Amino acid sequence: MSKWTKLAGAGLLSIALAMPVAEIAHAKAGGDDQAALAVGEIIVTAQRRPERLQTVPVSVTAVSSDALKARGLNDLSQMTLAAPSLQAGADNNFSVRGVGTSAFSNSIESSVAFAQDEVNLANPGLVYSFYDLSQVEVLNGPQGLLFGRNASAGLVNVSSARPELGKTSGQFDLELDTRPTAASRSNGVVARGAVNLPLGSSVALRVAGFNEYQRPITAFTGPVDAGARSELDLRRFGVRASLLYKPDDAFSLLAIGEIGQDRGVLGMFDIAYRELGSGSVNAAALTASGITAGPDNITVAGNGGYYRDLDRRDVQAKASYVLDNGLEISDIAAWKSFNRNQQLDTDGTVLNGADINANVSRFDQVSNELRLALPSDRRLSGQAGLYAFHSRLREASQIAGNNYFPAFLLPQFPFCVGATAVPACPGSNDYFLGTDHRVLQTNDSLAAFGQLTYKVTDHLQLIGGGRVTRDIVKIDLVQNEGAYFVAFGSVQPGRSERTTNTNFSYKLGAQYTFGRDAMAYVTYGRGYKGPGFNNTEASVIAPLAIKPETNQNLEAGIKTSWLGRKLTVNLSAFRSIFDNYQVQSFDLTTSSFVTQNAATVKTRGIEMTLTARPVPGLAINANATLLDSHFGDFAGAQCYPGQGCTTYNAAGRKTPLAPAFTGTLDVSYEFQTSGALRPVVSANYYHRASMNYTIQPYSGTTYGEADILGGSVGVRGDNWRASVFCKNCTDQRVPVALGLESADGNAGIATVQQRFGLNSFRTIGLQLGYMF
Repeated sequence: MSKWTKLAGAGLLSIALAMPVAEIAHAKAGGDDQAALAVGEIIVTAQRRPERLQTVPVSVTAVSSDALKARGLNDLSQMTLAAPSLQAGADNNFSVRGVGTSAFSNSIESSVAFAQDEVNLANPGLVYSFYDLSQVEVLNGPQGLLFGRNASAGLVNVSSARPELGKTSGQFDLELDTRPTAASRSNGVVARGAVNLPLGSSVALRVAGFNEYQRPITAFTGPVDAGARSELDLRRFGVRASLLYKPDDAFSLLAIGEIGQDRGVLGMFDIAYRELGSGSVNAAALTASGITAGPDNITVAGNGGYYRDLDRRDVQAKASYVLDNGLEISDIAAWKSFNRNQQLDTDGTVLNGADINANVSRFDQVSNELRLALPSDRRLSGQAGLYAFHSRLREASQIAGNNYFPAFLLPQFPFCVGATAVPACPGSNDYFLGTDHRVLQTNDSLAAFGQLTYKVTDHLQLIGGGRVTRDIVKIDLVQNEGAYFVAFGSVQPGRSERTTNTNFSYKLGAQYTFGRDAMAYVTYGRGYKGPGFNNTEASVIAPLAIKPETNQNLEAGIKTSWLGRKLTVNLSAFRSIFDNYQVQSFDLTTSSFVTQNAATVKTRGIEMTLTARPVPGLAINANATLLDSHFGDFAGAQCYPGQGCTTYNAAGRKTPLAPAFTGTLDVSYEFQTSGALRPVVSANYYHRASMNYTIQPYSGTTYGEADILGGSVGVRGDNWRASVFCKNCTDQRVPVALGLESADGNAGIATVQQRFGLNSFRTIGLQLGYMF
């Protein structure tokens, strides 16, 4: 029996115990879809229009706003507990079906795209926390054909709540939580609110906001240098105003403006030592800091300081007009921007190994999409459009330190750090070691796209679509302007490069409807992710440009409903081959992170979803993903320290963030009482097989099985709710990321560092909600 057969068999036996939530989406729909919502069916926008999930030929996990709040899933990193095909790594990097872009660089985009209100966000810094949403959908497989930007592996599609005409309403939610097992009994509060106001018969305004504060989850030790900031907590807020103008059934205009702010490094830069390699150059500094490396270590240090300031600004507008013949013309224009200023102490000790890891950046994107949609009830339906995109990244960063050398030695020859009074030194270095760069990068993209569906019969329809994309990417790089005794990467005045690419991606398929309660589909398509650049120069001869990434994807699925749609069971199978997969790793020869193209990645798997509402008040939602994702050929993969090589061929190695099995189960019951109060109980379970976080085949960067339990007990009234909850009740310390520490790596020693997030600790709390 093959490994894959055993894996599939184990997963099928586990399906009733481990699969995640798919909740009612409150998207707007007409006709039969309104009736479908009444019995608990799901409406999604996976094809840029509201449709029943059971009729959409795409593998989708959809979670409603109510379900997000009930489970306390407050941002994209926590969304992984509800969507098993989605995995989170460090620095807001995500994978879908085992493929993502594990990169620290702003100069390449993720293979997992993120869209909010039909606008693709090209940088994770633009992504807000969840508040006042209609729903969140995780779309598996390539989605760039309709969604516009670099969704070669998948897409997270977020829809915010729209203004409603003629209705005054509002809602307020409060979550108070405590993590008694984290450092200093970490506490937090999340407050969210929204109000909908009619401004006449044809105009409505919706204003929403949130404010969150979380105390540090890690302990901090040691002094901080004078003037340095140390903010290990998390503070973030956002405000969104949406204005809808709809004078008649034909025309509508929706304008959205949003601002937001993040402060603190919780879950991002509070990095702890997990495993110390023999002979570690950090050993003495960790002893001086009172830190003992280990899987349960949540203590960090850093005299250089920790902070992260992120400010966002967004404006977008969509105008739509429906002609008498049913054709809809729409245009979406958007401007998205953020400024970021951050610093972390790279060595994580009270001594100066590399105290500075600073980055100041600004990112702006402007996009416009003109789209023509055919009526969905005709024999020929679909949409076509033109898309234009421009982004500009300005960035300055530096990593620097004094390699733990005593201060009295540094000004001496040959180090010459601050050596203005030492005759033997011809010049003065700023630090013992370091690197810096300044980047200006622009990305221009134009595309024409279309996807049509033709009903050959009442049961059979054919699907076909294509997208032509022209990308032009430019970079100006200036590197190592500072003075270092040991400079990482090349030293030269500056460098400029330009790369272009024209791509044709497509999708072909067929869909057969057996009746309202059963549908099967098969699709074959080509996904695309455009070129990018390294934002550091490892050598003067190596090109900065990264080749485009493509994905050939075959998918087949069946979606069924049973017992008057009280039970739905969906199954999909897929196989993808990625060529020129874009990936980042640490280059031991140049002591710098480099982005490169792996030759191929092969991924295949099965996704299963089950939703049951057997009796009034009881909901059972489950989902599971079986996955085999590995490198087909990658001759230039970086070795881990001590492996005895510089590069190796990673063929057969599992891709990072690609567990063989992931699933969750969510069960809730609302007691059907005759009074005004209705008790509600719920329980959820998440299981994930072992997962490696790095390309290097080092056992210390693989985490074993994860089992996360949660639940709540509460009561509902007609317009309010209250509950007490527990997340990660057993306090399993699952890290957000595991990685090899670079200073020891330079010395050929494997030392592992870990990051934890809010999901990593037992959390107990209270939720309150009120609506009018």
